[in-house]
Amino acid sequence: MRFGVAKDLITPDQPAYMGGYASFFNQQFQGIHDDLYVRTLLVEDGGTKLVFVSLDLLFHDFALTEELQRWVETAYGIPGRHFFLAYSHTHGGPALVGYDDASQHSPAYERFLIDRIQSCVSRAMVNLFEGTLEAGGVDGDWNMNRRRLVDGKMQNKPNPEGAKDDRLHVLRVLDANGRTKVVLFNYACHPVTVRDTPYLSGDYPGRACHLIEAEYYGATGIFFQGAGGNSRPKATAYKGSFITCTYDEVNEMAASIVQAIKRLFANPKAMAPVQPKLAACQFRIRLELEPYPKRHFADIANDPDSWPGLVGMANRVFDGYESQPDFMLLPAGLIRLSADLYIAYMGGEPCYEVKQKLERLFPDVTLLFWGYADAAAYIPDDRILAEGGYEAEGSVVEYGLKGPFRPGIDARMAEAFTTAFRALQ
Repeated sequence: MRFGVAKDLITPDQPAYMGGYASFFNQQFQGIHDDLYVRTLLVEDGGTKLVFVSLDLLFHDFALTEELQRWVETAYGIPGRHFFLAYSHTHGGPALVGYDDASQHSPAYERFLIDRIQSCVSRAMVNLFEGTLEAGGVDGDWNMNRRRLVDGKMQNKPNPEGAKDDRLHVLRVLDANGRTKVVLFNYACHPVTVRDTPYLSGDYPGRACHLIEAEYYGATGIFFQGAGGNSRPKATAYKGSFITCTYDEVNEMAASIVQAIKRLFANPKAMAPVQPKLAACQFRIRLELEPYPKRHFADIANDPDSWPGLVGMANRVFDGYESQPDFMLLPAGLIRLSADLYIAYMGGEPCYEVKQKLERLFPDVTLLFWGYADAAAYIPDDRILAEGGYEAEGSVVEYGLKGPFRPGIDARMAEAFTTAFRALQ
């Protein structure tokens, strides 16, 4: 196998509005706690090349990915369906097109971001080396379910008994001399440790990459967010609520993750060689919506208690209500690394239950799950839809949707991924 790897700085070099929590208060960042990066991994086996890009950002709409897919096909002859981009979902980054209010976007930063991503991919193309790929995993207790039933209503509160994805998946690339060149890790947990603190930061995923790169000289750490839609850092749970933590606590969480990776690497039986059999496909999953009445959005826009960012989104839906479709096309994909190792790829903020059900569809393979490929919506399963709560209905306006999803998500997910799996056989 051949690999290419690169990273590049994407920290804004001029004032910009914050994304994530802070975007709802129209806050610009006040400083840079730690830099933001784009990281690229190229994997090549014979004639098949796959490109994986990870961004230390909240997320963008899928138009950015589509533009880069067209570019990589023209520039390097790599099929667009073999290009995968996802976001760490740090809330410590700048506002971007696709989620944050239009008044908060920076056209200059959007141009800067595309240029840096293309540069990073291009440098990966000239940083090629022969090597091998290993895969392994370990369970860790760094997250907590955030859906708790209180007085008959599903609320955003710590739920120690709730389902969560404890698995930390790790892919390691070694060069021909056995040196660690890439540590790609995949975990499911919202990077909201410092919440709306107005400083740029990669949160725990970015810090873990820093520590990996310090530990393995010459290596690049790369993070892909999992099905973390309904989980938050365990460190933020305090006395029945979620609190804002410090950067020291971010560091503690990241250091604990890296220690787990080091222990994994120290166990000669824990990491298994990957016998490459590369293939990939991308597709869209049609999810039907149950539209709210148009007046619902006017009420939110006129509510004096609504956050400024929420008012902007409600007005946007209200103004375009008649032209908006009653469905959403969710970007998704499936990647085959070997005969028994796959990666499911999906836009939006998938909840853990979505991953669980896909794993049950393919019990004979190890399935990694990369969410946050775009700013589509929270992606619940049918049970969460029935239970209600923020992931099912409370976040609809923030994402500019006309209403929550209709039941039937489980069947549509199963059909789409089963079809993709058969196509890759």
